[in-house]
Amino acid sequence: MKKEKAFQIDDRPLVARELTVKEIAQITDALGSPDAEVNDIDMLFPDRIPSSVLLLSMKMTREQITNYTPSEIEVMLDAVEEINPTFAGLMQRLASVGRQVLAETSSAGPSAD
Repeated sequence: MKKEKAFQIDDRPLVARELTVKEIAQITDALGSPDAEVNDIDMLFPDRIPSSVLLLSMKMTREQITNYTPSEIEVMLDAVEEINPTFAGLMQRLASVGRQVLAETSSAGPSAD
């Protein structure tokens, strides 16, 4: 059974939904794609789950979510991460590996080309 978390922002009822393994795989596959786009939500919250996860879990469109304030989106992100802890942990691990690779790449001397 998929978990859900119902909550409200002002008088608007919202629901964060647990993602399936298939949905998570589709998202992680798309992260490394050259077609992957960075948008305003991803730039506002760079250390959080990708906006694609937020939209999928909340069953919202990008147009709908842009009508919320950053503080309201942060409440949504908290709910989505709470209901999808495995995915949130995966994103933290991937970010950590990415930072490590960048650090190792930048600390290595220039290539011998």
